[in-house]
Amino acid sequence: MKKYIFSLLVAALTISFIPGCIEETVPLEGAATSEQMAESSAAMQGSVDGMVAQTYQRYYFFGGDAQLEYDISYAGILITYARQTNDLVNNSATIGYDWWSGYCGAYGYSMKYTSDRQLVPYMTFYKIIKSANDIIGPLAPIADLNADQKVYLGTAYVYRALMYHDLYNCYLPAENEYTDCSKVKDLTVPIILSSAEEESAYKSARAPKEALSALVLADLDKAEELLDGYTPSTGRYPGVPVVYGLKARMYLAMKDYKNAAVYARKAIDASGKTPLTQAQWLDPKTAFCDASANNSWMWYYNIDGSTMGNLCNPTGFLAGEADWGYNSLTQLALHKWIYDRINRSDFRKKSFIDPDRTTYPATYYQWADATGYLADYPFEELPDYMSIKIRCKEGNWTDYATGGAVDWPIMRVEEMYLIEAEAKGMDEGEAAGIAALEDFMQTYRDPDYTYAAAASTFNQGFVKNFQEEVLFQKRVEFLGEGVGFFDAKRIRPGMKTWYPGSNVIHDTMKYDINEVSPYWNWVIPQREIENNPYILEEDATPTEKDGVMTTLNNPDPTNKVQNVAS
Repeated sequence: MKKYIFSLLVAALTISFIPGCIEETVPLEGAATSEQMAESSAAMQGSVDGMVAQTYQRYYFFGGDAQLEYDISYAGILITYARQTNDLVNNSATIGYDWWSGYCGAYGYSMKYTSDRQLVPYMTFYKIIKSANDIIGPLAPIADLNADQKVYLGTAYVYRALMYHDLYNCYLPAENEYTDCSKVKDLTVPIILSSAEEESAYKSARAPKEALSALVLADLDKAEELLDGYTPSTGRYPGVPVVYGLKARMYLAMKDYKNAAVYARKAIDASGKTPLTQAQWLDPKTAFCDASANNSWMWYYNIDGSTMGNLCNPTGFLAGEADWGYNSLTQLALHKWIYDRINRSDFRKKSFIDPDRTTYPATYYQWADATGYLADYPFEELPDYMSIKIRCKEGNWTDYATGGAVDWPIMRVEEMYLIEAEAKGMDEGEAAGIAALEDFMQTYRDPDYTYAAAASTFNQGFVKNFQEEVLFQKRVEFLGEGVGFFDAKRIRPGMKTWYPGSNVIHDTMKYDINEVSPYWNWVIPQREIENNPYILEEDATPTEKDGVMTTLNNPDPTNKVQNVAS
């Protein structure tokens, strides 16, 4: 079997793909002692725990000296997804306080392949993939795994599948009218496997989408078998329901709607989870910060208060009440058009400050400490539509070590209901999808919701059809959580931020983008191109190298869309 080394040169801030040989795992001479077996198991458990912990780690790639506040490992990538559809509005006088403005497509912000905004997520994905491969390498060749080893290996396959699923969606180009993607059509990213697996047929070139999706599904098949019968001690570790959920996501990205619906339902049934109630959604001390306070979260990561910071912290960026992070400066709000479209009978609308302060005064909302918070941030001075969906742990908006030491969802069961609704509508006909969507909405979110009423607004230019209506509900449901961006690339709803009455205050953020934003097609960073001969700059000419065609980078999206005149 051909082997190669995947060398992550963190010190040089680059990934190198070096063909060659790698040492085989050598078994111990003779029978292993019980002490040796215990040490080996403890070491592998430590590797798995370390991989899981990497979902949140401040200054994960560059380190603390660089002080890049979006460098928060997978936690930061989830915020990037949440911001790319531009559903949140920055209310700071100085837009520079918002570290994610560039990802929103702000005119003038560089998203070239030389930008750290492109380097950080790419390297984060592959750094976590390497951690998974370091577990898969020694365990995959073992014929008779014990129960613990099966869990270790299955967990590693899940994490690798998650990273490659996300890479598929971030780097697969969506055709758009602003950049020419014809030369990179259907290309994704390099496939890097463990030492126990064959080298990708595409070496380190960008693999076709079919090859990468097949890898994700194969990893999930293995994980499903290995994790059968395993119940994680906490939701920080994935079990079979999470595997089903990731399969539902992958099939949805592939537009295999039949299988997406099948696995979404399997995830719902196997998880035993139930959607958040109104009380859980609005609780000022536990909402979207405490996994133990609900039965909705299928998978989450955790932030330890002893190792976190007040700035490089997801809650500090997104929690409206947090006094210790950047959101106290940006005061992120929901776009007016989204707020206006949410029914008053939908309890999720109470997560945002209504501009009618007389009908909906401060007492209308649930505050963790109204007296203290509103003394520092008077209610009348808060921006219209400001989001208080994401809360501080224990309601502590003044102490970051308490308020920011949160649990954060990676997968909630509500996503599976909405995947099922869209997938049924696309596979079985819209009537089936509408029925599933109405059942979810009327049972769990808005008793007065009807698809007919929602469809009556389709001619207003924001939501135009059934798929976009399901996406709209995802945008409301998962605001700030990172779910919906991949769907937007697939469904192509456009991105309209400037319209009559828009609450956008910064000229650089005023857009009317048709179908797909060029910023949604991420570019592969310069350091990867400099160290990987199989990926070239976007204007180069592909050639054959070692039997494989080299591949080009995605087009630079920077400044390809002009601002709408105000």
